[in-house]
Amino acid sequence: MPLHRETRPAASNQSAGARDAFPTATIWTMAGEEKSEHKGPAAEKEQPRTPEYFITRWPLYTPFDCPGFTPPNPISFDCEECGKETTWGLSHNYSPPGQDFTSARYQCGLCRKKYLTVMYRVSETTKRSIMGPAGTEYRYDIAQVQKIGQFPPLSIAIPKALQKNLGVSSTDLYKKSLISRNTNFGLGAVTYIRRVVQDKTDELIEVVAKLAEAHNVEPEVVNNIRAVKKERTTYEAKLKIAATVVPSSLVVDGANPLAVLYDLVSAGIPDLTEEQCTALADETKSVFEFTFTHLRAEIKVREDFVASVKKLTGKKLPEPSKEK
Repeated sequence: MPLHRETRPAASNQSAGARDAFPTATIWTMAGEEKSEHKGPAAEKEQPRTPEYFITRWPLYTPFDCPGFTPPNPISFDCEECGKETTWGLSHNYSPPGQDFTSARYQCGLCRKKYLTVMYRVSETTKRSIMGPAGTEYRYDIAQVQKIGQFPPLSIAIPKALQKNLGVSSTDLYKKSLISRNTNFGLGAVTYIRRVVQDKTDELIEVVAKLAEAHNVEPEVVNNIRAVKKERTTYEAKLKIAATVVPSSLVVDGANPLAVLYDLVSAGIPDLTEEQCTALADETKSVFEFTFTHLRAEIKVREDFVASVKKLTGKKLPEPSKEK
């Protein structure tokens, strides 16, 4: 009679040397290149669920579906010492004897002074059978992992440009949303970020109105956008009304920023899990930042360009020198 053996995923205790920890890789941060151009709310809405995203961005205590998970090497991560995003190498991936968690430690490959430690556990496995020398064997493969600790903790830093535009009160609410999100208190995260949107609804509408002016949209349309700010109704209703008068020329990758934001802040949350609320908060944050920060920056660029062109208008350009 064939024997049946069960094999569970063994803990990985490995220590990588300097050469293994930092394999040859060229990314924009190491080369000093610029980040890719912002793609708009539609592109940012879905975050890739990769092992690197789990290590660098995933909140604590939240199940992460990733069959066959192993800590990625290398990763890209912000380094306080270097003041920018750099390449980090995996220096060890260790499971203490008798414990059911693993500690993955990374080191910045540029300054080699900063470390990132993430503790995680296997929260779900899948069983499969294979034929071994002694008969059928069963193995358990990693299907899901859960982050149970991280140092330094997940960042709640807010970009300076966004913080300046938010003001003190909204910045405080924004940070509370990030803190809630990072510890998987999704209901708190989505509630705080919605409050930020509520407080900044009129400013969001004004940003869209100014963007319309920058795109030479007819004054009547711009006035219709601004008129929504005077409506005596809820902030969700204001966003909905404003979305209906946004011209097609301001639609980004097929998505109307205000319409997308309205859908997010008006979605019901009583039946959502903490994980679903966290995802909703992430999406709301992404679209809000795009509309409130990136569109504002685009307006500034267009206005500066127009001002430069006007200065040149009427000026006689110097004639090219003639060769003797």
